[in-house]
Amino acid sequence: MAGGDDRKNFALEPYEVKSMKQLRLFAAVCAALLAVAAPAAGLEKPKYIFLFIGDGMGAPQVSLAAEFCGKPQLFDGFETVGLTATRSLNSYITDSAAAGTALASGSKTNSGMVGRAPDGTPLPSYVIAAREKGRKVGVVTSVSLDHATPAAFYANVPSRSNYYDIAVQMGRSGIDYLAGGGLLRPAGKKKDRPDAYRLAEENGYTVVRTVDAFDALKRGAGKTIVISPEPNRTASLPYAIDRRDGVPTLAALTARGIELLDNPNGFFLMVEGGMIDWACHANDAATAVAETLAFRDAVAEAVRFADAHPDETLIIVTADHETGGLTLGQRTLPYGSRYGLLKAQKVSFQAFSDELRELKKRDVLTPERMRRLVTERFGLRFDGTGPLVLADEEKNELDQALEASLHPSAESKLRCGGYEPLAVAATRILAAKAGIGWTTYAHTALPVMTFARGVNAELFSNYYDNTHIAELIRAML
Repeated sequence: MAGGDDRKNFALEPYEVKSMKQLRLFAAVCAALLAVAAPAAGLEKPKYIFLFIGDGMGAPQVSLAAEFCGKPQLFDGFETVGLTATRSLNSYITDSAAAGTALASGSKTNSGMVGRAPDGTPLPSYVIAAREKGRKVGVVTSVSLDHATPAAFYANVPSRSNYYDIAVQMGRSGIDYLAGGGLLRPAGKKKDRPDAYRLAEENGYTVVRTVDAFDALKRGAGKTIVISPEPNRTASLPYAIDRRDGVPTLAALTARGIELLDNPNGFFLMVEGGMIDWACHANDAATAVAETLAFRDAVAEAVRFADAHPDETLIIVTADHETGGLTLGQRTLPYGSRYGLLKAQKVSFQAFSDELRELKKRDVLTPERMRRLVTERFGLRFDGTGPLVLADEEKNELDQALEASLHPSAESKLRCGGYEPLAVAATRILAAKAGIGWTTYAHTALPVMTFARGVNAELFSNYYDNTHIAELIRAML
């Protein structure tokens, strides 16, 4: 440009509305932005609020589970769907601690921190406000109760790894109903600290450890902690694909929570499907589907309750992040999908890994034993015809995985993400045959889907940050 007189050419011309259609579109955009910008004053306050968090459950996980069932939608009857950004304060790809904190408090923090800002300032959950207003509160999970996501609703610690401190804070939280696999370190890392369960009992909690005691729980039971009757080293529920009859499911824990929490002042209940994430970290598609369906069954319990209280209930279903970079489409099966093949898998990656570990201890994991197990546990066949018959390169992959399992190296551990090489190979081969791919053993930055039904459900449409969910819930308490 030659001189100052031409500066007007840089000015933005005002937008001219040229048609009624454009006017309606402009109005709709403005309304959407206002809805996302801040919770509206004077919101209707639902008596019952449910927040379901599918840990690691991105849109691909939801779509895969729905298609596996032959259903167009996994969560039927949810009239509102939105997209939710998940980044943490210091990373575009979040972890569960920061994401849980955002969903529980409405504030961002660094990855790894639970209920606390980077400068140490506590970021209290709206659970506190709910209890102050007379509501009962419940926290349910399929993993340990001191894990990052459930902890975000009652604890504040600088690191998600401070399991003992989290457990102690849980017992002081006053939350009416806590249910999950148990606690990872109830006596501390060195097992020399006062038992966290006993401390909770001293604070008025009843700790329920058996199926009979769980079945006997009724309204008026008081503050309750329910832990799995079959505890394992991860203090979680059994994987759905491995579960034996009689062990309470995530849906059963949810249903009992609804029964115990129901009262004239209403309640808030958070339910986490935490093992979707674990299955996706291991790139185990069949186990991920089973966990997603178990999570759906828990949501169905809330829907059943909402059907009886349609004008008083809000149900929100979301996720903290996506895990695994799950892809529905595979170069080995272009434009094809055979998700039903996942039904051939009979055990989780974890159960298979545990079985292999025992065989290796006894020095009986031979090539012949490996082939028999791969066929029995995953349906993969070494001869014959059909979609589950292994190609030569797939047989070679399993042979190499056996070698890596028997003689692990730094390279094989890196290649398998620290998981059992044979479990990785078998689940990957089955997934590829089904038309499924993975990109990572970690999390991704993919936005997640948020579903809502009931009172104020329309506020959860559009695209927004995960903190917006917490802001809306806090405004409705």
